[in-house]
Amino acid sequence: MSRSGPSPSFEASPPVSRPRFWATRLLLFVACVSVVATSEPVSENVLSEEYVGAPLSISTEAPKAVRRLIVRASAPKPPSKEVEAEMTARVTARWRPTDPSQTASPWLRVSLVDTSNDYAIGSKLGVLTEAEPVTVEVEPSTNLSTYCELDEGCEWSVDLTLEVQPNAAPGTVELEWTTQARARVVGTSSTPKGFTVTVSEP
Repeated sequence: MSRSGPSPSFEASPPVSRPRFWATRLLLFVACVSVVATSEPVSENVLSEEYVGAPLSISTEAPKAVRRLIVRASAPKPPSKEVEAEMTARVTARWRPTDPSQTASPWLRVSLVDTSNDYAIGSKLGVLTEAEPVTVEVEPSTNLSTYCELDEGCEWSVDLTLEVQPNAAPGTVELEWTTQARARVVGTSSTPKGFTVTVSEP
């Protein structure tokens, strides 16, 4: 009786699991999106000079003040490129309660509002004390929304809105404020010659 030799064995590649398959495809998709998202060049940010506004005051009886600001970007020989812009604000507040013995600490809200769509591009809350001045700095959470081409003139309108807690103990808030804008040109990695950004009141 003859004994047959051992049957040949074949090593099969382990099957790729479905979760691993989809994870791999997701990584490839994210990589492709990243390439597309970073493919368009953008110039460096150009800062405006800091704009110093006139001091003002608000009170619990008249708790809100608004200052309209205009941001402009320009260049002597502007290319046909889109410009993106942002604005920051810095407010120093001093709380003067009507009754000096009053120890309440009302809040102060500082907001930057894009007037083209009445949307707050940045907002921050601070707590006021009589002992020391309080500084509230607002950084933008998004760009100014108005689309513009540099060769057609770029201008944005922004409201600096200052509001003290209206139902707090009676008192006055003395305010000093500054704003600054920054802008960049989309579609080029080089800043156009003479590109400037300014902030002013109408």
